[in-house]
Amino acid sequence: MTAAPIKTPRLTNWCVCLGLLGSVFLAGLARADHHAAGASVVAETLLRDMIQGREGKEIIVSRVSFPPHTQLPWHWHPGEEVFYVIEGSVTLKRRSQPDVLSTAGDAQKIAPEVVHTGETGEAGAELVIFRVHTAGEPERYLVE
Repeated sequence: MTAAPIKTPRLTNWCVCLGLLGSVFLAGLARADHHAAGASVVAETLLRDMIQGREGKEIIVSRVSFPPHTQLPWHWHPGEEVFYVIEGSVTLKRRSQPDVLSTAGDAQKIAPEVVHTGETGEAGAELVIFRVHTAGEPERYLVE
């Protein structure tokens, strides 16, 4: 019996999208405005590398801890971002779209150039964020 071939382009595209979304969201969260006295966002880069077969594209995977009631500044990313909630909760807010509450075990995707923010709940949040973007390009742009 012959094994089915692995479709690497589809897997690569998915990984690229996950990385980009996470990177973008992480960048926004790292500069969060927060209300908890003495608390701050803590980010750890788990992986940052060029994507093979995708010239000029980079993937960044980070683990980020957010204090309770953290509100990020409105921003957008030039590439996609995906985040996975390990614990706690975060509400994704996008202009002209309904808010989306994500709790432990949930994952969300944010398309490129979508203006958004995130806000944590009572317990804060622990996320893994995947971002894929063009190497050397800013990871996020703030919006007033």
